[in-house]
Amino acid sequence: MIKKIHFHADDFGRSKLISKNILKCIKSKNINSISVLVGFDEKFFSYIKKKKINIKLHINLTEGYKNFLINQNYTFFELLFLQLHPNFSQHKKKIINQIETQIKYFKKKFKTKKIKIDSHEHVHVIPWINKILTNLKKKHKIIEIRNPSEKYYFVKFKYFMNFTYLTNLLKLALIKFLNLFNNVDKNNNFTGLNYTGIQNFETIKMGIKLNIKSKKNLEVLIHPGYTNANERKKFNKKYFKYYNSSERLKELQIASSKNFFKNLIN
Repeated sequence: MIKKIHFHADDFGRSKLISKNILKCIKSKNINSISVLVGFDEKFFSYIKKKKINIKLHINLTEGYKNFLINQNYTFFELLFLQLHPNFSQHKKKIINQIETQIKYFKKKFKTKKIKIDSHEHVHVIPWINKILTNLKKKHKIIEIRNPSEKYYFVKFKYFMNFTYLTNLLKLALIKFLNLFNNVDKNNNFTGLNYTGIQNFETIKMGIKLNIKSKKNLEVLIHPGYTNANERKKFNKKYFKYYNSSERLKELQIASSKNFFKNLIN
């Protein structure tokens, strides 16, 4: 039987409205775990520190727009192949510095000595970045690093007509391959990648069911961090489209629903 289920939301702190919408889900007692992006908006940091929820650092190397802690950002695939760059050693030093800056800042803000980590767009599964985090474990008392590799599960054929779902399958395959070279944290189970961006009660329920016999903690990833046109200037075009998607709005509605757990049981 599952030890504990963390219904988890990434991207807390990306903007005032994104944090506010995640807080709405926390107040509904549906979300009990979050990952925090540092360097953006700290409006609700003081409030969230008082809540009895699981809080992790969302390491960010890809979204530097309007961020006061990141001096350079990369795409996932730039990071994946960065070792081939002639100035890789210089880039690596900058990235280690960015990672440590975020860790130190998070620990100071949330007044914690130990820390749990995952990452924006799963960049921590890139082997050389995973190795950096593994090497920093003792120094920064990192007690958990998310393993976003989950078992594939099938819900309905209709999802094979969905571009996001097909993209998720490619992401899952890539993560499983990269994890062959990683020091993987095996203390927790994870679900949510298969249907990231298109989560609903049906997909969440199936992900939990797949792990029901495990005696480990289970992290169920949901993305209720939605924003609207009022915050358009806080994002570049690519990321605004991501945070403003109708799918995100649906996940917000699910994660803030009064019948959240009832719909998962039925």
